Amino acid sequence: MNKYTYGILLLLVIASPILSEDPLANAKYIYKFFSNKGWTKNAICGMLGNMYAESGIKADIDQIGGGGGYGLVQWTPKSHLTDWANQRKLNWRTVDTQCQKIQYELEHGEQFYKTSKFPLTFKQYIKSTKSPYDLAAVFVANYERPASPNYDK
Repeated sequence: MNKYTYGILLLLVIASPILSEDPLANAKYIYKFFSNKGWTKNAICGMLGNMYAESGIKADIDQIGGGGGYGLVQWTPKSHLTDWANQRKLNWRTVDTQCQKIQYELEHGEQFYKTSKFPLTFKQYIKSTKSPYDLAAVFVANYERPASPNYDK
């Protein structure tokens, strides 16, 4: 194996967690990313539960059945993610970029809004030790905000 081939293989192995469409590898990467940002494990797991329902924890996925959503949390329209990533010269198809976008939304007061049913701000959410089940419902209501939420899903 020459140096070039070895380098490409090494890059693929190192980058696989951010390029992977394997839900378990993606979940591990997401957990580590947000844990390093100070999120509680329960907050991360609540978000991961939502990502599983939204995208199967796959970054490069369009909304099944149409609707214009895309990615781990099904940004709608897709341009909410792609425009942001393109401005920063990031690959919007990766788990890493999508994690960066979620963290950016947290730090800039975007996307997550407390509701009367779940009166947590994004900053309170990431520090919460409520159960992952409860925090998944908070994430649906305050971040995703679907027209017809199904909190038991």
